[in-house]
Amino acid sequence: MNKLIILLLMTLVSCQASESKDIISSKTRPTPSVSENVNSERFTAQISIPKQVETNQEFVISVELKNEAGGDLQITTGNPVFYYVVRDNADKAINTIARDDIGVVRPMPEGDVILEKLHYRFKQPGTYEISAMAEFSVQSGEESEVYKIETARKSIQVSD
Repeated sequence: MNKLIILLLMTLVSCQASESKDIISSKTRPTPSVSENVNSERFTAQISIPKQVETNQEFVISVELKNEAGGDLQITTGNPVFYYVVRDNADKAINTIARDDIGVVRPMPEGDVILEKLHYRFKQPGTYEISAMAEFSVQSGEESEVYKIETARKSIQVSD
């Protein structure tokens, strides 16, 4: 009897989990990789890196998320807001720098910009691409809209 109850609960949970993924997927914004600024209807995401560095030279990755919604918002996100993906010249992700914390609620007034900086260095020469991803939700009444916005991929040349 206990096994039957556990089986039913697991089935119910898996159905709800697949529904959540469908809802998130339907609200995901496309991620262009041509322009420097990535725009959704309500937000702008931008990344800035140097074009060239030397191996073992520390540099700064700067990213920003701007509220273009035309009003004050409250977002739920992680800390930091962005996580970063570094790809090699074969488009393989060689490093993902993730967030420490999730579920952080923060106000985002109209026109507000969240600016984050990450210090990074490469140990091997080559050409790499770096992008940053912001995943957050905006509460609107009883509904919550999920955003997943990736900045444009920016190339960096690393030399000896």
